[in-house]
Amino acid sequence: MSKKRDNFLAMFSAEQGLILGLAPMAGTSTPAFRGLVSELSASFTISELVSARGIVYNPHMEKVSRFLQADPRERLYAIQLFGHDPQDFSTAIRTVLQHPVYGQTNWIDINMGCPVKKVCGTGAGAALMNKPDLATAIAAAAVEAAAEFNKFVTVKMRSGWDEHEISAPLLAKRLENVGVAGITVHARSRNQFYGGKADWQVFSEVRAQCNLPLCGNGDIKTADDIRQLQEIVKLDAYQIGRAAMGNPFVFEQIRAGMKQEGKPREVSGDRWLAAVLNHLDGMIKLLGEEQGCKEMRSQFAHYVRGVRNAAVYRDRLMQIEDRQSAVEILQKVAENMRTR
Repeated sequence: MSKKRDNFLAMFSAEQGLILGLAPMAGTSTPAFRGLVSELSASFTISELVSARGIVYNPHMEKVSRFLQADPRERLYAIQLFGHDPQDFSTAIRTVLQHPVYGQTNWIDINMGCPVKKVCGTGAGAALMNKPDLATAIAAAAVEAAAEFNKFVTVKMRSGWDEHEISAPLLAKRLENVGVAGITVHARSRNQFYGGKADWQVFSEVRAQCNLPLCGNGDIKTADDIRQLQEIVKLDAYQIGRAAMGNPFVFEQIRAGMKQEGKPREVSGDRWLAAVLNHLDGMIKLLGEEQGCKEMRSQFAHYVRGVRNAAVYRDRLMQIEDRQSAVEILQKVAENMRTR
C-alpha cells in the first residue's frame, strides 16, 4: 500500500508540506467558491455531494452539471458521490469519468459522513458507518470503476454513528484493503451533526489501523489548531469546512500563521469586497442573476458575521434580488470595515 500512498500524495508535491483543502459542504462548495478559495491558496477542493443514483437515472447529467463542473482556478479537484448501492457507484463513476469535462476531475471521493436525515434515511452518508460490509463493497466497486480511467478513490467518513461506537478505525482498515487511496475523517459522530467538540483522538486511532494518507476535519480553524493536532498525530492533510464559510481567506491565514506566531492580519475592506463580489459574480455566471443572487443570500450571512451592525446588513442582504442591490449593501459593509 505504500506505493499507492506515495502515488496519491504525489499530486500534492507542490504544497511544500502543508496540504489544506476545502471540505465538501452542501450549498457552499460551489464552483464559484471553490475557485475563489483556490485563488486564496487552498490546495484542493471537493464538490458538493452528488447522488450516484441520480447520475444513473440521468446519465446526461444536466440536473447535476452545476455541481460536477470545475472552476478553471481550481488546482486539484474531486467529485464527491453519495449512495447506498455498489452498482450505482460503478455506473455513475464510469459515466462521470467518460465525460470530456467532468472526467478531468483528479479523483473521486465517496461520502460516508453526511449526517442529515434525508441522506442517512436512504442508507447513504454516515448510515454506512453502521454497515461496514456494504461500505466496503461500495468502495471496492468505486475503486474498480475509477481504475479504468487511472483515477484514485478516497472516502470521507465520520468517527462513528455515535460516541459509543467509534467505527472509523476498523472501517478505514477495510477500505485500505480494497484499494481506497486516502481517508478523511470528520472527528465527530453522526449523532453530533456539527455541534459539540470534535474529538481529534480518533485521528490517532485511525492512524494506528490504517497506513493510507489521512486527512483531518473538524474544528480546524487556525494555525494553532494545526500545531495542537501535530502534537497528537501526524496527518497528511487538513480539510477546512465551516471556518471557510464567509472567510475564504482562512487558507492563507493558516499558512501565514504556521510561519509566525500571533493573530492573523485583518483582511482590508477593499479586499473583502473584492472576494465577496468574485463569489457573487461566479454564482451569477453559473445560475443566472436571479437564482445566483437568491442562493448567495445564505452566503452573505456568513460574510457579514462579526461586522459592526451585522444584523442590519444581513437582513437587507436576505432580500436582494439583483446584483446591483447586493453591491450597494456590500459597499456599505466594506466602508464600515475601513473605518473600524
